[in-house]
Amino acid sequence: MPPPHTGVALSEKIFDLLYGLKHIDRAIEKIRESVKYVKRSHSQVRKQKFLDCVKLVSVGVKKGLRQDILTRWNSTYLMLDSALLYRRAFEHLALSDSNYKSCPSAEEWDKVEKVWRFLQVFYDATLVFSGTKYPTANLFFPSISQCYLTLKMTLEGTDEYLRFMASMMWIKFQKYWADFSVILAIACILDPRDKMTFVELCYKKAHEEDSLEILLVRNKLYSLFDEYKSKSSHPTTTSVSSRANEATSHIESMEVESKFDLFKEFDDIISEEFSYAHKSQLELYLDEPMMSRNVNFDVLTFWKSHQYRYPKLAAMARDVLSIPISTVASEAAFSIGTGILEYSNTSDLPPLTSTNTKGSFRSNC
Repeated sequence: MPPPHTGVALSEKIFDLLYGLKHIDRAIEKIRESVKYVKRSHSQVRKQKFLDCVKLVSVGVKKGLRQDILTRWNSTYLMLDSALLYRRAFEHLALSDSNYKSCPSAEEWDKVEKVWRFLQVFYDATLVFSGTKYPTANLFFPSISQCYLTLKMTLEGTDEYLRFMASMMWIKFQKYWADFSVILAIACILDPRDKMTFVELCYKKAHEEDSLEILLVRNKLYSLFDEYKSKSSHPTTTSVSSRANEATSHIESMEVESKFDLFKEFDDIISEEFSYAHKSQLELYLDEPMMSRNVNFDVLTFWKSHQYRYPKLAAMARDVLSIPISTVASEAAFSIGTGILEYSNTSDLPPLTSTNTKGSFRSNC
């Protein structure tokens, strides 16, 4: 999605991607009704029955049930996430409470779990893109590649239910995000946990063969680094000191040269070999082993600590990694319209309900 990433634009694109949610059948509707049955009840007896079922089946989780909001697609994902934890409790409640009629069947539960796993990729990606306390440029390419490959694998799968969802999302994905940003692929390469190897893997999986995109990224990477190398820099204390040392060494070498010329010949040979084998800062960085993903890592701290080893490359990394993926918080990305005060929210105290309806909320009762 090209910038600028306004709240409205980003939320519309996310909603377009998740258009398939409109077509989810009765399975998710039963989950919604089941959560409402427990949460919106004014009867403590009904809630207590559910708690008894939770204890009886030994669910062992402290996360509560989440009611979704139709205008926030992430709330549907979170509702499924919480309901799946209490699957056995709902199944037992259906046996012990004759008034509970909306328990999904075993087949419907399995379908809901597949949808939940499918949506998890896009939920996680949206959270990553909306981060404000860490650089996001290096995280864009891995996240968007994961979304791309998830859609592609689902379309090639045998589950017709998910294939339908993925087909609707694929159309929107191809329109806005199919052409991966080269500069953000470079940002991924500047993450020592990924480098060029990860970018090549993603492109190969996406196109199932060596593609021109990999060559384009590599050429752009080296071209950008050449620009930073060509920038003129003022002499530093280190360079001045180095020149002073060179002058001193030159005087000393003149004295030694008159005594023994074999050392000078040896130094000339070594100098030629070093010049031949010399690599740029970028090449040295790419040749080094990648860092583990299991360690607590801050990419900005990495480049700050390596700014003297790779001064030009570190300057490039500083500029590239400062590119924000989005200018909105995840709440704005998840929102697809004005809030709707549904019946499930009417259990709030009257003053709170009155306050909610005075803002952007509109009653749907």
